[in-house]
Amino acid sequence: MLLVIEQILNGLQLGITLFLMSAGLTLVFGIMQVINLAHGSFYMIGAYVGATVAARTGSFLLGVAAALAGAAIAGMIVEVIVLRRLYRREHLDQVLATFGLILFFNELTRIVWGRQPLMMDVPA
Repeated sequence: MLLVIEQILNGLQLGITLFLMSAGLTLVFGIMQVINLAHGSFYMIGAYVGATVAARTGSFLLGVAAALAGAAIAGMIVEVIVLRRLYRREHLDQVLATFGLILFFNELTRIVWGRQPLMMDVPA
């Protein structure tokens, strides 16, 4: 009986999590009027840039600043080159283009940083 209650609570937790994620994405996509599925790629670029700078300089705070700058610069470039052309297009065009951006950024990070994970020390 304890297992059944535990599984019910796990299902409830997962359901609430999925609801919150979908509600948040609906609000964001509704307000922005563009479906950008590549937003996670900007986080990835920022993380790789931040880890690289932190490993090279030994400063975690400098790595965080570089991560913010790297993600912001990548976002601005994508906005100017790709997203501005998609504002007047259909949602399917936006989904396909931003999914293509995901594939592009994944390959770009493999080319620049390789397939091995980056290791860094725990900040003190």
